[in-house]
Amino acid sequence: MTGPKRPPTGVSVRQFVADSGAVTRGLRQGRPYVLTLNGEPLAQMIPIRRRRSVPRDEALAIFATAPLLDADGLRGDLDATVAQETRDPYEGTGL
Repeated sequence: MTGPKRPPTGVSVRQFVADSGAVTRGLRQGRPYVLTLNGEPLAQMIPIRRRRSVPRDEALAIFATAPLLDADGLRGDLDATVAQETRDPYEGTGL
């Protein structure tokens, strides 16, 4: 869910150079800016909208084209690659 659209805040080039940290924090909070030079609009700075989750249907569509996992083959590969013996990492250290 997105919040209401905010009108852009005007910021001069001089202000931006002097306090870019404040503008960066505002962008992270979703605030848009219009960069001005001599009172004239020069550029728009808008925050990038990042998704926090992938919609269910989109995730299912991605996995629908994925190859099937051969669980027995994976287990065999792991058994052949990973040592099956366990050891005490503290053995011989006096702990």
